[in-house]
Amino acid sequence: MKLFEITAQFKALEKLADEEDLPPDVVADTLEGLEGDFETKATEVAKFILNLESEAKARSDAAKAMAARAARTLKQAERMRHYLLLQMQIMQRTRPINTPLFVIARRNNPPAVQVSDEARVPDEYWRQPAPPPKALDKIAIKKALEQGVEIEGCYLESGERVDIKL
Repeated sequence: MKLFEITAQFKALEKLADEEDLPPDVVADTLEGLEGDFETKATEVAKFILNLESEAKARSDAAKAMAARAARTLKQAERMRHYLLLQMQIMQRTRPINTPLFVIARRNNPPAVQVSDEARVPDEYWRQPAPPPKALDKIAIKKALEQGVEIEGCYLESGERVDIKL
């Protein structure tokens, strides 16, 4: 029986016990059986939840490791690209190298601005980034509400969660 089916039977038995005159021991025995089934199923669902969370963490950790590995690989490729350029410069190789797979060629980069002393650059060549958009400070709002301050459009609300501890 599925967890939601046990819950439905429990609710139906409660309703039946309220509406009809059933012997208390029959109701108690049935409720006890349903409660045991519910705990067993709830335990299995909790195990499944923990397994999913563990799998998600493992995937997240693997993704971080793969991203770090990709970054290292890109750095290595950049070092090798610099090495190849240096060797072509030493050999004074200006002609492209044609292979069946690709062409290796030295190219000039477009001019790039180099700044030796930022303090001497006139204000007209500086730009001010746009300020970040305003955002609610929910921590301050919560503290104020807890102290009894009324804030229009805000209120405190507590929800529920399932906590599974090992």
